[in-house]
Amino acid sequence: MRVPLPIAIILSLIVIGVVWWRGTAGIDFLTPPSDAELAAIRNRVEMSLPQANLRDDAISVPDTPPPLPEPVVIEKPPEPEIDLGDLSSAPGLSAYAEFGEKGSSYLIELASLLESEGQFQRALLAWERVLDSTDADPAQAAAAMAAARRLRPTLPDWNVDPQGAVSITLHAGTGKKLAASLEPILAQVAKDIGRASSGILAVEISVASGTSSLDEDGPTPVAMWISGTGEGSSSTDVLSFTVKDLETVEPEVMRTVILLVRNHFEKSRTLTAPTVPPRDEPARTALELRVTRLSWQSFGRALGPPAPATQ
Repeated sequence: MRVPLPIAIILSLIVIGVVWWRGTAGIDFLTPPSDAELAAIRNRVEMSLPQANLRDDAISVPDTPPPLPEPVVIEKPPEPEIDLGDLSSAPGLSAYAEFGEKGSSYLIELASLLESEGQFQRALLAWERVLDSTDADPAQAAAAMAAARRLRPTLPDWNVDPQGAVSITLHAGTGKKLAASLEPILAQVAKDIGRASSGILAVEISVASGTSSLDEDGPTPVAMWISGTGEGSSSTDVLSFTVKDLETVEPEVMRTVILLVRNHFEKSRTLTAPTVPPRDEPARTALELRVTRLSWQSFGRALGPPAPATQ
């Protein structure tokens, strides 16, 4: 049975009115609550919120923040004290070699300090120890060679007495045609070695010529080695190169000399072997800066005759 719309609206209003009257009967909407009622309401609200003075709730902020962790202090190892040596006495050629075990950085600092003190001979010795007594990296080796280039022209030769020089012989073997041209070049290189060694070495030359067939076809081979001059002297290995143009002979000879010295120290392990110069480096510069004065002295003495046995 369908109820007419006007009757349905009237019945709905009656239901709403009855429900509202029953829910609000006896309630006073006009009289404000008493102080006791307000206090009770405030108490209920406070109890329903997170408490700020409790440490175990996830929202409140602690009254006192937790202490920060102690900072971690990483102590650096103490820097080694730089020993300048006895500046009142003349240094030996091997001065500061005992500091090789301290490393390149220590010797570079030592050399720089000696320069600042005006001790230029000692500074050069310390710079040379970077090259012949440590495993310097390329940057450290370059710094040492730059210092040697700067200091050596300001200092006298280490040995000014020709009688006190160590004698060695620079040998070369080639074909007859090239031998005549090679001899003056070898003589000039011998002088350059003596100068590079700061007067420590006196270098003789010996050129041996083979059969003329070595000159006929293609580049001419040249074999080189270095020996002592006395009876029973030692000799280096033999290294060789080929010659196409006479203009390339002198730098090739100097480069081969450095390689012979390098091979000697790679075998003997007495000093750090000099590094191989790049092709674009002037040969005389390499001869003077890559092989230290102590290395020249040690090399020359190693090729000399053995010392006589003592009774």
